[in-house]
Amino acid sequence: MSNIEINQHLVTTIKKLPNLPGVYIFKDITNEIIYIGKAKSLKKRVGSYLQNLGKDFKVDSILQNATKLEHIITKSELEAMLLEAQLIQSNQPKYNVLLKSGQPFLYLIFTTSKIPELKITRTKKQNGNYFGPFLEKGPVRKAYDFLTKTFRLKICGKKIKNGCLYYHMGICSGSCKPDFDLNAYLERLELAKLSLKKDHAGFLKHLKDMISLENEKLNFEKARELHGYYKAFEQVFDALDTRSSSNTSLIQKDLWILTPDKRHLFVFTEKASIFKKKQLFIFLFDEIQNSPDLLAEYFTSYYRAYPPPANILINFEFGEESNELIQDFLQQWHNTKNQISIVNPTKGHFFNLIKVAKIQADQELAKQKAIPLLIKNLLKLPIQPHSIDCFDISHKQGMFMVGSCVRFTDGAPDKNKCRLFHIRSLEQQNDYAALHEIVTRRYQDSNDFPDLILIDGGKGQLSAVSKIYPQVEIASLAKKEETVFSKRLPDGKILDKQSLSGQILIALRDYAHHFAISFHRKISDKFE
Repeated sequence: MSNIEINQHLVTTIKKLPNLPGVYIFKDITNEIIYIGKAKSLKKRVGSYLQNLGKDFKVDSILQNATKLEHIITKSELEAMLLEAQLIQSNQPKYNVLLKSGQPFLYLIFTTSKIPELKITRTKKQNGNYFGPFLEKGPVRKAYDFLTKTFRLKICGKKIKNGCLYYHMGICSGSCKPDFDLNAYLERLELAKLSLKKDHAGFLKHLKDMISLENEKLNFEKARELHGYYKAFEQVFDALDTRSSSNTSLIQKDLWILTPDKRHLFVFTEKASIFKKKQLFIFLFDEIQNSPDLLAEYFTSYYRAYPPPANILINFEFGEESNELIQDFLQQWHNTKNQISIVNPTKGHFFNLIKVAKIQADQELAKQKAIPLLIKNLLKLPIQPHSIDCFDISHKQGMFMVGSCVRFTDGAPDKNKCRLFHIRSLEQQNDYAALHEIVTRRYQDSNDFPDLILIDGGKGQLSAVSKIYPQVEIASLAKKEETVFSKRLPDGKILDKQSLSGQILIALRDYAHHFAISFHRKISDKFE
């Protein structure tokens, strides 16, 4: 639940910032860094936070939670950008784009421990041989699963005379047994490493042959499993080939497509006229309009950890940052001699690639029709939720309590169905009672129920609302680890923030939160 109060010492500090380039650091009451930014002018950039209060969800969240502001003056904006990247990488602030939930990229590592292991990791802190980074965790986990099972690489860490269950299933290396053959294990581990290092085409052909053989044996379930591994390794090898070949980086292009409604930002890669989607970012209603610099923030945070190709095509303009500044940053950050070019083309071959990428984006958006099915499967619902209402409340130490309800229909916002509420029945803070009131008032007409009600909160909030309408499908989404609860998920389930269904639920919850905060501020300002 929300508290709009802002630390006045913080406001004073912001107003005293110098008109110089540098990095600014917001900290919370525990002195933990929650956001790091850079600016050509610290005074202008951070001062804009106060101007955008109540208009920008991220700004509201930062200023509500921050109690301290520090800054570091730099010689130039480029130096500020490089310092910002170093500090974000070291501190992982929760409100920084992409990195707010930790390092989003994955690596496969062959460790150099006494008994080396194959592991999946999000950091490069351990000594070993790394492969990656990879953006999508699904293919990486499938590749890890295949290599572990095929080469019998699992290290169980147990000591069992006759071997553990996984050993008898043919997965464990046998490290649990007293007669564990370390040399044989190291040979298998080296073969697994070679499968990632060399002859990717040959490895894929071997998998295809295995699929054909299983189909001939009518082992269709096994063939389907192998096909999943094949698709996973295709993506893994594509990422590895991009990093290992200097020529590939010159041939491959990344294309960033912002859709006309400015709610979806697609990242595609193109190589040899083949387009593949790498990433999708979903924005709230007016997020980009209120904060055009957000595009540059998404862009630079993406490439802080993911190596850029020589040519990056975009169909939009950044805010204050120029293409040239970001190009210089990427080259210095990745210490590459290859020239990096960021272009918003208006004619020629690159312009035609942008047009094709826009078509790809339209096709991807058409897939959003499957969102109800994805959410149904995620929450184990009996129906596909085409309409979802999300509720949140906001207050200032129990004063000026208000509530919000926003509706999404098939993944798109329905502004005509959004509602704002003054909490009438309470004189002191009681979040559960406030939720009870606004949910009851929202559905005066039983025909207006959505397919799913989503509550901002955890088990307690879910319980408070479920008692009102037991016949309606209800879930709650807690900010801590983005855990969703429902009567079919009583212990909760952590959302995959890279999945379309996860992003939609988080965006819906966040906008209801932002909607409530904005209304609360409008009301409370009249009395202050």
